[in-house]
Amino acid sequence: MVIAMDVFELAKKYHDELGIKEPSMATMAAEIFDDLGLKIAGFLQEEGYSVVGTKFIDYDKSLVLDITKGEKRFEITLRKS
Repeated sequence: MVIAMDVFELAKKYHDELGIKEPSMATMAAEIFDDLGLKIAGFLQEEGYSVVGTKFIDYDKSLVLDITKGEKRFEITLRKS
């Protein structure tokens, strides 16, 4: 049985795990992407990447994960279609 988290629990995880500091932005990420951003970040961390930052672009459509592995740095964009 899968128990879905409510948006505020997800927002707290976006704040704690991905470092989205502003509560309204963390809530927006939870509303738009549900747990997708958290799952992607978890997978990347299992593969040895570190999430070093997050930001929104297009205000309410795209969450950018700033990640590193060794000397390499990448951005992964989650965009609501």
